[in-house]
Amino acid sequence: MGSCGDSRPSTPDADQPEANSESDQMEMDDAKGKGEKTVRELPTMSSPVERGILILRRANTDTERFAALLMLTKLIKVEEFDESCKKSLMEAMGLHFLARLLRTDEVPEGCPPFMFKSIAMTILTCFISSCLGNPTLYALIPVLSEFIAMSADTSDGDLTLIKDSYQCMKSIASEKGGRKAIIDFEAVGSLVDAYTAEGYCYDDALEILLMVVTEEGARTWEDEPEAFIKLMNHVAHEFAVDQGEIKFKLCDTLSELLQSLPLLTVESGQPEWKKNLHKGLSDIIFSKLSREQRDRGLKLAGTAMETLGVSWVLQVENEATGETKGRQLLLLLVHLACIEVRMSLEDKTFEEAVALASPTTACYTILELAIIFLVNGAVDFEQKQKQQLYAALKGAFKAVLTFLNGASVDDSFLENSVNHLFVCATIRVLGAWLAEETAANKEEVYQTIPFIIKISRYNFEHNKRKAVMKSKKKGQSKSYYKEESKDRLPDVLRFLLPGLCHLTAEDFPRHILLELEIENLLFEYFNYHWNSIKGIFGPQNKEEELEIPSDKVRSACEAMDTISNIFMNIVVQEPQRVKTDLFYYTLLKFVFTKVPEIPLEVRYLRLCGNSSTLGLMILRHQHKSVKSTDFTIFRFVQSTVRFLWDAHNIEESRDYATLVVSSKYEFHWGSLMDIWFLGMHTLSLLLPLIPWLCDFLIESDWPQTIITTLLSVREGGLDTGLKSAFEDFLCLLSKSSKPAHNKLKEKGVEQVCRNHKLEELSKVFSVKMS
Repeated sequence: MGSCGDSRPSTPDADQPEANSESDQMEMDDAKGKGEKTVRELPTMSSPVERGILILRRANTDTERFAALLMLTKLIKVEEFDESCKKSLMEAMGLHFLARLLRTDEVPEGCPPFMFKSIAMTILTCFISSCLGNPTLYALIPVLSEFIAMSADTSDGDLTLIKDSYQCMKSIASEKGGRKAIIDFEAVGSLVDAYTAEGYCYDDALEILLMVVTEEGARTWEDEPEAFIKLMNHVAHEFAVDQGEIKFKLCDTLSELLQSLPLLTVESGQPEWKKNLHKGLSDIIFSKLSREQRDRGLKLAGTAMETLGVSWVLQVENEATGETKGRQLLLLLVHLACIEVRMSLEDKTFEEAVALASPTTACYTILELAIIFLVNGAVDFEQKQKQQLYAALKGAFKAVLTFLNGASVDDSFLENSVNHLFVCATIRVLGAWLAEETAANKEEVYQTIPFIIKISRYNFEHNKRKAVMKSKKKGQSKSYYKEESKDRLPDVLRFLLPGLCHLTAEDFPRHILLELEIENLLFEYFNYHWNSIKGIFGPQNKEEELEIPSDKVRSACEAMDTISNIFMNIVVQEPQRVKTDLFYYTLLKFVFTKVPEIPLEVRYLRLCGNSSTLGLMILRHQHKSVKSTDFTIFRFVQSTVRFLWDAHNIEESRDYATLVVSSKYEFHWGSLMDIWFLGMHTLSLLLPLIPWLCDFLIESDWPQTIITTLLSVREGGLDTGLKSAFEDFLCLLSKSSKPAHNKLKEKGVEQVCRNHKLEELSKVFSVKMS
């Protein structure tokens, strides 16, 4: 029987040299007669590393390479290795050689079955820093996964192999290409299996998973969504049952994992891990804690609420007895978050407040989500609870306002990214509060307005410059939208828009905002969002449309909707300004050109309605500046009429005799209804001011269609609000244009007056009501 020391290693292709690398090519050169030159060079090489490289290059077969490696251990000491040496030795050795050793199952008789693999893994672990980025290394990930899988049940002789495999996988996960390769080679599932089996070095498996998850997010689980559920079930169970320090360490782990939540699991109901997560978090929140423990619990709560929804907090196992506990948990979370915010911001210097940024921003998340959730009336708290909650929130936001007013004194924080990001996070949570409440702390709010607008403008200008630079380099593609976010500052203006909508409805804050030239900023911001998604409005194929993420389209449309509402507030409250300021003529021309480009599809109806109505409202004050020869106004009116016209019909009613909201509008009618009625009212008021507009409407055949439709509607089949809107429109149209008056009479307007008891319209047409 041969021994390990005496036998020649039997490896794949042991006697077949291959020209797969520079070192292999040198082997071929040796075979062609260049050996003498190499031998002559040997005495001149004083460095052990250089001698080792030469020995490796002279090896013609895997067997000779293996022998050369054993010789190197005697020639070269560890302290002689630096990165340059490692790289040179690896090039001479050839990564393909190590790959073959790692894949071989043949060993000399009497030797351990993993001898070659273990030696190769030890070498690879030592030299892996010089291999990062090499596709051959990434191709070894399945092999590493196999070794890691052995950790659940292994003999002592295999422990080094497993430990080295983990170390190599960590190195691979340390850079972007490696993390992508781990996902692509589906090693994530193997790592989850190793961790949940709790075998040898299983903590390393979780460390690698977190390295991938932290950078790659939900993409980690794209090919293996079941691995996420398995891992979460395991970690959340441990989180629920452990009552020691491990529970609080798991808070950080769960926070990282939740941020990578794949979409599939969001829609998968209430798996076991969600219940265990809820139980473990409840144990923490309802217990007496140190500040560090409380901070970890609140951070996890913020992440869970953000990814699973606030309604998850109300999740209970027993409907009969658990509902109150769910409410108590939500109330306690909000109260604790308010207390934490006050403790972190009140009587603190700017530097002291920033030092507590991590737990504070977690509390901001809880407050922002809770405010939106509670305002929607999703939970009906008792009156006393509501009062306590409002008092706590009011106190927290007073601290927020005081902090921001203190930060506004010095702009030096803009030079420090951590400080800047914390200020932006504080402005964002203030935006959530202002979106629902502007009556509290009014003086502090008014004092803060100049500062938050300044930061909003600063961030917006920065992001706009970055977007322009990237669009020039890459064009508007998927990669552009993904990479754009890396260089962006937080878009705080986006979160302030709802609050600005409320503030512009009040005289004092509106004047402050106008002095700060908010109109110019909003116009640029609207134009920026329009340009970011305008590609989906024109003719394009589906492939092109998919280049713009749907969430980006939705966010841009919502921003433009809110900006339109802000401008409407200003138009209503500042008519003289709108009439005389050249800015509003520019804005009107902008609306004229953009509205016709908006498709009348369900997802763009709000944008179309808000933009159209804004244009009509400005036109009331700027109609003298608009020429009837301007073709853009005709296209604008045509698009506006189409939006108003398509909103109702009788064809979709059950009896074909009731005027109902069109199916296309029905889903969003709660938000479209007000804008539709405002648009009808404003268009009606324009008819006496713009004579040619009446003729244009008659040519469009819309008024005549209204009459024809109302003739088909049964008595009582017309909603009171609709009846009033149509009556006002037809009255003003008939009064403003004799041709229109005659055309409506021809179509049967008198019978419509009788059928639906339209008293005002009857007077216009001298109809005697029976």
